[in-house]
Amino acid sequence: MSTLEKAVVLLKGLSLEKLDMVVYILESLTVKQKIESTNIEVLTPEESRIVDLALAELENGLGVEAESVWEEAGI
Repeated sequence: MSTLEKAVVLLKGLSLEKLDMVVYILESLTVKQKIESTNIEVLTPEESRIVDLALAELENGLGVEAESVWEEAGI
């Protein structure tokens, strides 16, 4: 019996509540795997300050004008 077949047999024997927990764990593992495979770029100190400033502005309700975002994205 393959690993996949064993997993299916085991999953079929679980209660709905436990199956929900298993699905949650599997989803968490998938997200973790995606994060680990992502190439993470290290920011320069200047880039870090720019990001911190932008986040502070958003938290203070200053927001971002849609037109400037569209322009930057070439829309």
